[in-house]
Amino acid sequence: MPQTSFTRDAGIVWSQYRLDKAFAWIEADERLAGLFEVEAGARVLERRFVFYASGTPSQMSRSCLLAADVEGTPVADPRNEPWPGGNIGQLRTLGIEVDNIVEETTTRMPTPDEVELLGIGAGVPVFSITRQMYAKGRVVEVADPIVIPGDRAVRVDQISLG
Repeated sequence: MPQTSFTRDAGIVWSQYRLDKAFAWIEADERLAGLFEVEAGARVLERRFVFYASGTPSQMSRSCLLAADVEGTPVADPRNEPWPGGNIGQLRTLGIEVDNIVEETTTRMPTPDEVELLGIGAGVPVFSITRQMYAKGRVVEVADPIVIPGDRAVRVDQISLG
């Protein structure tokens, strides 16, 4: 049965999963360029997602990919979302093997848009995650931010020491 990291983490099956999406080609601003470790102005595919579990909006994200990697490929076509295997599966179809992921998590109060899109109260803190996916030392995807309501999630980090 198809799955993504979201369906696995949410404990739902594919039929309970819904994804709202909006794609746009943009030029990387200073922050995004810094996260990608490229020059500002680089062409980027910006993908905005709202993830639903059993009809409830549970997470939103802004996931970006470099045009040089994805332009003209099925990954750049929003009709192919949701994609079983998620971003890692998408990149793999392009011959890009993600081998490292770095996430920085903060908590903060939600923006008005986040309150509306996630259906939460303005007083509910959110997890705000910035993620960089790497392949052979090169940043191949940046999600900035991934937003999860603090009253609907638990973060679990596993640290292997050997």
